[in-house]
Amino acid sequence: MTETHGKVQMSYDKPEKPLEKLTRKSQDAPFVPLGILGTVGAIFYGAWAYKRRDPGMSTSRYIMRLRVVAQSVIVGAMIVGAVATSRSVTSGKEKKKTTE
Repeated sequence: MTETHGKVQMSYDKPEKPLEKLTRKSQDAPFVPLGILGTVGAIFYGAWAYKRRDPGMSTSRYIMRLRVVAQSVIVGAMIVGAVATSRSVTSGKEKKKTTE
């Protein structure tokens, strides 16, 4: 049994392997793997920086500073996503006008 939803063909006969699923989802949303890699990198950097922080800095000050940086990255990612989405929608409308 096979169903087609947009560009994705779903088959219920055999289960999808994890690598196949990651490849399919990466093609649908290319920023997701970048986000995963960025998150993993940020976790390792945070652990490394915490280990090497200034001995005079309290843990609560360090965590507050890290929270502010993390929130700034999230806001930046949302802005980049909004700009990319608006450009793709705009380019899609222009292509539609030229084909008519």
